[in-house]
Amino acid sequence: MMKRLKCMYVFVVVLLSTFTYGQESLKMFVKENKVPCQGVGPMECLQVKYDKDKEWQFFYDHIEGFNFEKGNRYEIMVTRTKRPAPIPADASAYQYKLKSVISKTPVNAEKGIYNTKMILTQLNGKKINNGKAFITINDETGTISGKNGCNNFNVKYTKLSAKNQIKTDSPMGTLMACDSESMKLEQDFSAAITKKKFKIVKKNNTVQFKNAKNKVVMEFSIPTQNQLWTFIGKNNWKLIALENVGQDYGKASIKFNVAEKKVSGNTGCNNFFGTYETSGYNISFDKLATTEMACIGEGNKTEQKVLSYLNNKDLRFDVADQTLNFYLNDKLVMMFGITK
Repeated sequence: MMKRLKCMYVFVVVLLSTFTYGQESLKMFVKENKVPCQGVGPMECLQVKYDKDKEWQFFYDHIEGFNFEKGNRYEIMVTRTKRPAPIPADASAYQYKLKSVISKTPVNAEKGIYNTKMILTQLNGKKINNGKAFITINDETGTISGKNGCNNFNVKYTKLSAKNQIKTDSPMGTLMACDSESMKLEQDFSAAITKKKFKIVKKNNTVQFKNAKNKVVMEFSIPTQNQLWTFIGKNNWKLIALENVGQDYGKASIKFNVAEKKVSGNTGCNNFFGTYETSGYNISFDKLATTEMACIGEGNKTEQKVLSYLNNKDLRFDVADQTLNFYLNDKLVMMFGITK
């Protein structure tokens, strides 16, 4: 009887050590690059595998304490905890926290057509210069994802025996309505990519999708950092969405002086100015100062949020659909649109 009780006691202790207070320890592998995905809004996701998995899967959540660096493959231990109710509509049912990094291995992947954002510049012989359609070809998941002119989409593809030749399936995507120009581009793009065979040819920063007759059906450009910042710097940007809430935020805006690495704008109440530094798609602001006008109501709330994000050193950015987007922990927190 004593032996049985002792065994039961050991079993309970082991069980509690693994699932104490709704927690469990998990081993995860994290891939060396992120990919576009759709959460509450457009974002980029980590790609992960759990201990016994064979396939990579999108990871929409944040791992507290884990600082992902592109180009490195990780093996990590995390603690997953059930989030207490009530759970916000845009939140995961779990919270993740890093326990330890088992290994961090640099992956020198050849830069080619895979896992790289490309912007559509030509479709069926017609020049496209509005930046409203872009793709990323994911080598691991066998999908092409991005934006087709209006909506986010993804389409499965199969690699053929010849190098860089693929066959696409039918795309799936969101069903948002847009202006007539964007809808026409979506229609033409969807027709061009649906159930087709392509030979993909890359030369420098240009990627062409050719059909069986060697005719270019689609052409894409891989933007360089210089091109990206030339585009950002020449435009004025007005805040159009804050924490996924789109509305009129008054004078809230941002402007970059690329040559002098300076930033200025309006918080929704006061003018601000300072400097910035970038590393890839990470951006940090420094020496931020504002005017001292008193604000009330929505202007004050907007200012507090904008300054909080601008002062966060983990901020990332990208440009898509002629919007300048800022992300924190892979969540879209601020979106600016081009204004005159």
